[in-house]
Amino acid sequence: MKEILAFVPFLILFTILGFTRIQSYIATSAAMFVTGVMALFLWKTSADIICFSALEGVITALIPIIWVIFAAVFTYFVSVETGAMDEIKNFLIRICPDLRIQAVLIAFCFGGFLESIAGFGTAVAIPTAMLISLGFEPVAAAIVCLVANSVPVAFGALGIPVIVLSSLTGLDQGLLTNHVAIQLTLFAFLVPLAIVLLAGKGNKPEFRVCMDSLLIGMAFSAIQLFVAFIAGPELVAIAASLGSLVFYIIIQHFRNPKAESILSKNIFMALVPFIILLALVIITRLFDIPFLKRFPFLITLELKGHPVRIDYLTTPGTILLFSAIVGGFMQGITLNKISGLLLKTFLKIKLSCITIISILILAKIMGASGMITSVAKMIASISGVFFPLIAPILGAMGTFVTGSDTSSNILLGELQKQTAISTGFDPSWVAASNTAGATAGKMISPQSISVAAATVGIESRQNEIFRKTFLYCLIYVTVLGIMVYFGALIIKNN
Repeated sequence: MKEILAFVPFLILFTILGFTRIQSYIATSAAMFVTGVMALFLWKTSADIICFSALEGVITALIPIIWVIFAAVFTYFVSVETGAMDEIKNFLIRICPDLRIQAVLIAFCFGGFLESIAGFGTAVAIPTAMLISLGFEPVAAAIVCLVANSVPVAFGALGIPVIVLSSLTGLDQGLLTNHVAIQLTLFAFLVPLAIVLLAGKGNKPEFRVCMDSLLIGMAFSAIQLFVAFIAGPELVAIAASLGSLVFYIIIQHFRNPKAESILSKNIFMALVPFIILLALVIITRLFDIPFLKRFPFLITLELKGHPVRIDYLTTPGTILLFSAIVGGFMQGITLNKISGLLLKTFLKIKLSCITIISILILAKIMGASGMITSVAKMIASISGVFFPLIAPILGAMGTFVTGSDTSSNILLGELQKQTAISTGFDPSWVAASNTAGATAGKMISPQSISVAAATVGIESRQNEIFRKTFLYCLIYVTVLGIMVYFGALIIKNN
């Protein structure tokens, strides 16, 4: 009975977000309160554990999630103020005049790049605003960016989801990387086409537009596979997103060899904040530099015997904020303008902060009380030998609740491994499907929707965004489940 009741927080979120006009911060706050009461009285979780879990949720929400959202929205405001966003937009327009392909380049390629080096909302916030500046209706822009922010998530923030999954389960990191890349190959290929269809508002696109989107997807999926097998998880999304963009630029050059070069000094100056961001990410994450060890990058808090690590200097939010400020000064913005934009950013995201904090508290309480495990175990017991079919759905559920592929792996990675072993399937393949499935859940996560809505000021339409995005998530995770199941059977029989 308890296992069935553990679904209640999910049902509250799905019902309110999907079928009412109640704003998301109210929905998540209600679900959070119910979760706390259930954990206390039904799961017999002590009050101090619930309180410490809630505190951990607040800390996790503030850093890195809200902090990076603040930095991303601020970066966008700075880019608008300096004219850099118009220059980037015009650069992408010069690559291809078709609005639907521009949506692919912005939401999938540029958004994938932002996901790969920063994650935590940047890949939704900035591209959504850019699409609106191109003339997209706000809800349509948000949906396009949410669907696009799927495949790159698995290797976002320099491969952190896969690295964490390997660390927690003891499974080989290289093998997990390979399996995730294989499972997502089809989606990397087809998501650009889905973006074209969404951007076309249901109108049948021309053959050439479809082919261009598939070429971008083909380049992304091929580079993703190659880098995953050769270099590991850290650089997969960076290489795939930038590589597919460069590949399409080269195609356009050969189509129009006499056309004027699209590159200019202005576009490099417009991209300065992102160039600084990429350089800092590489320096702080991929290189062992003794000089950097002199600085206290981490603060560790002990919450009821559970260490909570706060990476306040090298977290994506700090790096992105620093890059935006330095880049803004290089682009000619004044200190007074910077101060005004910081205040404007805070006012823009204040309601979304409530949503994010409440959903993180909910997730931490569900994890600490065992509610998440109860849900997953019931699904696993019902599915039996069909568990690989269900495994990606669990990953999607984890991301729906937590808003993070990494957090989904933390909650469910070990369960996926143990259930795979008990049902006779390859644990690396099934555990990898948690990461792959989590990319589907990312589309409909209240956190992601809140980020998209907050960036462009449509918080009151979050429910509409959820309803319209849910179908794409459902198709995605269903197809993925079928692929994972047959892949598991092939591995098992060989």
